[in-house]
Amino acid sequence: MIMSANRYTAAMLAELVGVHVSRVRSWQRRKWIVPTEITHRLAYFDFQELTVARQLAELHRLGASPQSIGKKLALIERQFPDVARPLAQLNLLFDGRTLLVRRGSELLEPTGQLRIDFDALDREGENEPPATIPSPAIFLSRTSPSPLEKAAPAQLAAWAVELDEAGDLKSAAEMYRAAMAAGGPQPEWAFHLAEVLYRAGDLTGARERYFLALELDEDYVEARANLGCVLLDLDEKELAVGAFTGALQSHEAYADVHFHLARTLDGLGRQDEAKGHWQRFVDLSPESPWADEARERLHG
Repeated sequence: MIMSANRYTAAMLAELVGVHVSRVRSWQRRKWIVPTEITHRLAYFDFQELTVARQLAELHRLGASPQSIGKKLALIERQFPDVARPLAQLNLLFDGRTLLVRRGSELLEPTGQLRIDFDALDREGENEPPATIPSPAIFLSRTSPSPLEKAAPAQLAAWAVELDEAGDLKSAAEMYRAAMAAGGPQPEWAFHLAEVLYRAGDLTGARERYFLALELDEDYVEARANLGCVLLDLDEKELAVGAFTGALQSHEAYADVHFHLARTLDGLGRQDEAKGHWQRFVDLSPESPWADEARERLHG
C-alpha cells in the first residue's frame, strides 16, 4: 500500500510547524486539527490540517496559551455562526499580537470589525478567577472521601491535560497516575503519561508506561514506536529494532517507523537491511520533513 501524498502523522506535523509533538496532540484533543484517518490509534492529517497547524504554531510563538486561543476562537464563532471551524474555513491573518479575519477586501474585528487584540484579551482575562486544579495527593486517600475526592477518572485525566499544557509536567504525571488509580489503567492515559515522563527526562518511567500501554492494547502502534525511540535514548538498540519491527507488523504503512528503523539499522552497521526501510519511507511519505535525509541515505 502506497500512502498518498500530503498525509502526516502528529510527529511530522510537529516537525513541519516547529513545535513539540505534545502541542500537536493538544490541538487534536481540542479538535482544532482533525485527523482524516485513525489507524491502530495513529492519527493521520492532510494538507488542510497542516495549514491549520501552521496558524496555531504562529499563535503559540506569539505567546498565546491554549486557553487564550480558545477564547479568541469562541469570539469568532459567535460572529460567524455558519463557520464550524474558523481556523480551517476562514482566512486568518496575524499582525504582531493581533488576529484578523479577512472576508473579501475587508479585515474584520470581533464585534463587527472582528479585530482580535491579544494583549487586550489577555488583560480582559486578568479579572477572571483562575481555574483551580486540586493536588493529585488528595485522590490517594481511601478514608472519608470528600465530593472532590470522588472526581471521575475522566475528570482527573482532563486536569492532567491542563497541567501538561501549562508546562507543569510533574503535576500532570501525578494526575494521570491518580486517574489510573481511580479508574484503572487505560491505554491512552498510560501513553500520555509516558510522553509527559519522557519530556520530564524520566526515560525509565516513560519506558515502563509505554510497555503498560502495549500490555493494554498490543496494536497501539504509536506507543510501540515511541517505546522504540525511548529504548534508543537508553542505548538499547537491539530492543529498539524489535519495537520498531513490532510496530510495522501491526501497521506496515507507518512511515515514521520505517525512518527510525532505517536509522537504527544504519547505526548498527546493517545498511543492507536499512536500505529497504529508507526506500519504503520515501515511497510512503515523499513530502515528509525527513524525506531529504532518506534520499541522501539511499544515494549516499
